[in-house]
Amino acid sequence: MKKLSLVVFVLGMAAAIGGAGQSKQELAEYFPLNAAPGHHKPLLENEFVLVLDVSIPAGVTVPAHLHPWPAVFITLQPAHLVFRNLGAEVVREVRPPSEARESPKVEWREPDSEPASVTNVGKVDLRALRIELKFLAR
Repeated sequence: MKKLSLVVFVLGMAAAIGGAGQSKQELAEYFPLNAAPGHHKPLLENEFVLVLDVSIPAGVTVPAHLHPWPAVFITLQPAHLVFRNLGAEVVREVRPPSEARESPKVEWREPDSEPASVTNVGKVDLRALRIELKFLAR
């Protein structure tokens, strides 16, 4: 009985590990450099970080993508953005501040949990830097 339990446990773990790897491969098509390269210019990439120059012109929709690593996000030029999941439901909306800022906005971003498209519904282009911390992969 102990041997059967051990076999079931090992097979279950192998299936879970194999399934997790497949899921990550499926999600790789949504990584920003694959899904939306026209809006994410890599400035530096190594085994520790990925630094992206992010631009979204006014009136443009960026295809669904996800950022798999935690990041420092530096907004250089804010814009009014609407995020939609794969079901086209609005999952987030970001509005620029009503008053101009003298310095860039710096914030922490957790990894995305699902792919989303981003539409700049404002009148100005978004410009930002995203420093993705690969060494903090979860």
